[in-house]
Amino acid sequence: MRAPTMGRRLYSALMFVAVSVLGGVLVAGLAVPTASVAAEFSKAGATAIQAIPKEVETPPPAEGSKVLMADGSVLTNFYDENRVYVSLADIAPVMRLAQVTLEDRRFYEHGAIDLRGTLRALVRTSSGNTQGGSTLTQQYVKLALIDKAVADNDKEALAAAYDRTFSRKLLELRYAIALEDKMSKDDILERYLNLSYYGAGAYGVEAAARRYFGTTAKDLTLGQSAMLAGLVRNPATTDPINHEKLAIERRNNVLDVMLGQKVITQEQYDEARAEVFDRSKITTTAHGCAASEFPHLCSVVEKTLLQMDSLGPDTETRRSLLNRGGLTIQTEIDPRTQRAAQDAVSNYVYATDPVIGVMVMIEPGTGLIKGIAQSRDKIGSNAGETYWNYAMEPSLGGAEGYRGGSTFKMFTLAAAIDKGYPTSRSYDSPKEKDWKGEVFRTCEGSVKVPKSWGVTNAGGGGEFDMYTGAKYSVNNYFVSLEQDVGLCEVTQMAEKLGLKLSGTTFTKAQNPSFTLGAAEVSPISLVNAYATIAARGKRCEPIILKSAVSKDGKNYEVPSANCQQVISEGVADAIADVLRGPFNGGTASSAAIPGYNIAGKTGTDTGTPTIWTVGMTPQLAGIAMLTVDGKADRYKNVRAERRSLTGAPIRDGAYRLRGSSGGEAGAGIWKPAMTVALQGLEKGDFVKPGADSATGETVSVPSCSGMSLNDCRAVLQQAGFGTSVVRVENAKKAGTFLGLSPKSEAPKFSTIKLMVSSGPKAEASAPASAAPATSAPPATGGGTDGNR
Repeated sequence: MRAPTMGRRLYSALMFVAVSVLGGVLVAGLAVPTASVAAEFSKAGATAIQAIPKEVETPPPAEGSKVLMADGSVLTNFYDENRVYVSLADIAPVMRLAQVTLEDRRFYEHGAIDLRGTLRALVRTSSGNTQGGSTLTQQYVKLALIDKAVADNDKEALAAAYDRTFSRKLLELRYAIALEDKMSKDDILERYLNLSYYGAGAYGVEAAARRYFGTTAKDLTLGQSAMLAGLVRNPATTDPINHEKLAIERRNNVLDVMLGQKVITQEQYDEARAEVFDRSKITTTAHGCAASEFPHLCSVVEKTLLQMDSLGPDTETRRSLLNRGGLTIQTEIDPRTQRAAQDAVSNYVYATDPVIGVMVMIEPGTGLIKGIAQSRDKIGSNAGETYWNYAMEPSLGGAEGYRGGSTFKMFTLAAAIDKGYPTSRSYDSPKEKDWKGEVFRTCEGSVKVPKSWGVTNAGGGGEFDMYTGAKYSVNNYFVSLEQDVGLCEVTQMAEKLGLKLSGTTFTKAQNPSFTLGAAEVSPISLVNAYATIAARGKRCEPIILKSAVSKDGKNYEVPSANCQQVISEGVADAIADVLRGPFNGGTASSAAIPGYNIAGKTGTDTGTPTIWTVGMTPQLAGIAMLTVDGKADRYKNVRAERRSLTGAPIRDGAYRLRGSSGGEAGAGIWKPAMTVALQGLEKGDFVKPGADSATGETVSVPSCSGMSLNDCRAVLQQAGFGTSVVRVENAKKAGTFLGLSPKSEAPKFSTIKLMVSSGPKAEASAPASAAPATSAPPATGGGTDGNR
């Protein structure tokens, strides 16, 4: 019970005078020079009784922050001091009793100071012999000042807090008097028990109860309480984990004191002494990302937090708040989905293999990262460990960029459809073509391919439209489409959809090989661009945090996904519909999941150092990547352009890769991860595009009367039409330009066939098997500058 305010203030004033006068008299009586005593008092005398530092009166005790996954389970804890603040009501009465009996048995009887003990300590200290005798309130004042100095990284204040000179003791004494004028004994005891260090990294009685006994402060037994109370004075040398014998001896000493003070009975004493320290109950609180179940996922969370302006103006301030602010950080990572991703990667590629496997999942329309996994799943420098996060951008721990291969064909496809090209736009796409001398439009003008650039389809050649071109990943089809749409439009579309390039800009990336994935990107950036299509044109920045809240309910602003509609829903629907082909009989068919309509693309970098499968539903987008580890012994002496996954051993040599994007990155990693992840989501389907996406607006076809083949082609291309030369048997001389089909009207941006005579029909000879004319499915093998 607190005394009336006036009474407590009078008491405080009288105690202040008593300490000053009696301290001076006793010190003087022990032949301490008067000038010295006066000097000591002058140092502290300017501090008025009510001038108590805020950190002593209402300290925010350092408490670690916890990061939660979507189901409430803990991903990790960040802390300088492992502390969980609890109210006095949540601390067992026997714990309170043990601590008070040992440290200050008359705590509830005297005021801020116990004159007998305090004056004895003051006298001894003034003689150069430091001694205890401080009340529990005085001890708390010292702890609070130390905690504040540590929080501020103030070395000068920390040294002063540990100073045991006469003036320092007197200053703390005055603070203690002022503190008891403002706070009840119970409030002071609560803060003392939460601030004290109990050894083995446990700050406060709650953390200590969990650490040593696997219980809570509220459920501590008498024996456990006595052991904890005995640790406070010398926690480094008496904690039961490292010094069990000493801890038990100290516990028994505390029980002896409690029995001697008659605060416990002989029966309670005997029962408590008989308690055995159960080492099986010792717990370890995950601290930092290296101790997390998912270290690299955790690292993304940590780096994101340290870049948040809401946590402070600089990294040091943010780190301090994270480690000492008691924040609860909520992510949307589903442990089931995350484990599915990690299991899929780890089961296919081992951590010590010379190959790196990655799986990333993101939610379309929100930007929420749902899973990040990699084969090197531990943080460190030992074999199979890494500090790099191969999925992320460099700002979030990413290692480097990886060329996207044929996954970039989606950007050419998107730019074409957005420009109005019908999905029926077709080109004669030979298996091999040298593009030397061809002209491509950029944002700044035009560029001509200056030297031989041979592009080879992974499969056969023939006439392809957007559906068949995407399904079989026809390289020469997409180079033709890119040429007509324009490099400016294609690269701008990639940026619009959310792609971020590594080590270059979109302006510098405007070259004909862009559609074949010649630029480097991170997996998270590439899958996020595809997620924009799955979200019907809504682009969101990838985010991993849902909220960050302090114990007092303060919300700290977390990064926003900044979602915005960047292309129309109809355009996105048409793109998604075209991209269903690879998972339906195309290059990604081995990764198809029964019962789900999946859209996406496979990709292989030139020479097969990296292979990809990216696939999406309206609910979830995922990407799997396999890439060579350039630092592995297998590749150390191999030039970067010659490093290939083909023949690379994985799973400790049990399997050698073939370099199949769909069959290995897709079927091996993407499919098992997404199968589990999708099972927990509401099933949905893509919106079927309108018929006009296939045909487009009907417009007039320019006349080519009297023109040569090349002149006619130029006129048609200038009007936005594609052109395809079709050779037909005709009585006219071979090479004669015969006309157009269709010749009067056609869908806007569609392909006009230029009919050219192949000469008269030859006389029949021996029967021969006809080769397929169009849309030949791909054969096994690599392509040039991009693959299936």
